[in-house]
Amino acid sequence: MSKCLLVVFILLCSGLLSAQTTSDSLRQAGRLDAGEDPAQFITRMEFFSELQQFKSGTSTFYINQTTLRSIIKIGKRFTTRLDLPFVYNTHPSPANTDRTGLGDISFRLLGFKFMERPRSAFTASVEISLNTAENRFLGTGKNVLLPVVSYSTLMKDKRHLLAFLFQEAITLGGDDDRQDLAFSKLQILLLRFWSRKFWTVLAPETYLDHKKGGLSMNLEMRFTFAPKRRINIWAQGGVGIFGDFVARYQWGTEAGCRYFLFKDSSAQKKTGT
Repeated sequence: MSKCLLVVFILLCSGLLSAQTTSDSLRQAGRLDAGEDPAQFITRMEFFSELQQFKSGTSTFYINQTTLRSIIKIGKRFTTRLDLPFVYNTHPSPANTDRTGLGDISFRLLGFKFMERPRSAFTASVEISLNTAENRFLGTGKNVLLPVVSYSTLMKDKRHLLAFLFQEAITLGGDDDRQDLAFSKLQILLLRFWSRKFWTVLAPETYLDHKKGGLSMNLEMRFTFAPKRRINIWAQGGVGIFGDFVARYQWGTEAGCRYFLFKDSSAQKKTGT
């Protein structure tokens, strides 16, 4: 496993050194970099930690996942992404079973911006989550294909951005003793820019479980601050609204930061920064 992580790290570094950035729809409209916008294909690093409470029968347990994420822009319309998650799970487990370790590594194999206008864009990507968790309490036990499409638009007042993300999950094998995953996810993002350095994000996410049937929903609220043009820091709270899908939690919190690796001088000229 350590050799695989070393190879991934080398590829990640080489990709970051060769990536280039150009201005995109949100920045052309005179706003700061906001990594929440799915149309922003900008090379960056992110580090975030989320804690969620779940209920199973009469017992309550917690999952803490800390993720190192890299997003690499390739040319004007393509992007890739790599997530390295480390998980701590308090769910009761057999003796001598680790409750902390590497989770399921996920890749965005290819993201493509197939339509872009000054204030809106359509994107599509193909992602895969791999069964790399160190034990059954740290991952799904499955390899999952995740095609995603998104649309985002900046409102005329330049203070609100609305985005829609639709995702499908298709199991591609893994542990035969674990249940396959098959679901649809619709997430809506409403960004409100309060200033050039502070914005909020309201993000309801709805799941349709194709195995057991039924809808589930989480509602999240994020507060983001940009102390420097290349830096975002955020705090988030979430609550499960209804449903019993595996991703529906009781409540959750998250804190993180992102760093944009390349400076766009053309965007600075347009925004006057």
